[in-house]
Amino acid sequence: MKNVTIIDYGNGNANSIKIALAGLGAASVYSSKAIDIAKADYIILPGVGHHGTAMGALHDNNLIMALKEAVFIQRKPVLGICLGMQLMTQFSEESQLTGLGWIQAETRKIVPGNQIQFKVPHVGWNTITSEPSSVLLQGIPTADEPFYFCHGFAINAVTEPAVTSMVQYDKPYVALFERGNIYGVQFHPEKSQECGLKLIQNFLSAGA
Repeated sequence: MKNVTIIDYGNGNANSIKIALAGLGAASVYSSKAIDIAKADYIILPGVGHHGTAMGALHDNNLIMALKEAVFIQRKPVLGICLGMQLMTQFSEESQLTGLGWIQAETRKIVPGNQIQFKVPHVGWNTITSEPSSVLLQGIPTADEPFYFCHGFAINAVTEPAVTSMVQYDKPYVALFERGNIYGVQFHPEKSQECGLKLIQNFLSAGA
């Protein structure tokens, strides 16, 4: 059985992720302890909370180095969901703080020119662009199957070689990125029905 550690930032829960993982036959723990990162086969940074609070919790619980060891030395697959994806970037406008810096990108506030047509936060179902080389999107017809989004901040571009997929709102935003064993999605696969479960299943097959 695959063991997944869902990182606890201290201000939310990950019940929907745990339920999705259990349905796919994976064991999971929701934890803020470095020992659980060391034990994990896979790591998920969930999409709950505020960037500054989450980064503060990672520092306070001495998880930065534990995550770096797991991701860059042991090469464990890691999936960032929504906020978790944004934590992987170099900087977030939400907190005006640096992030983990795993991906060469910045997180910026969504500021549409037409704020009547395009509400913030962006909440709802949207399709994303196809990317044949994507590990996470294998077997998912992205033109027909939408994912569920809920975010007020976003990534405009990744400025390094990476597999990326985009979502169109008031303009294109990064919906997904993949670089080696690092995976990030702006949407919530755990709330995206069958296509979301397929994506999580693909993640659990990464590095296998």
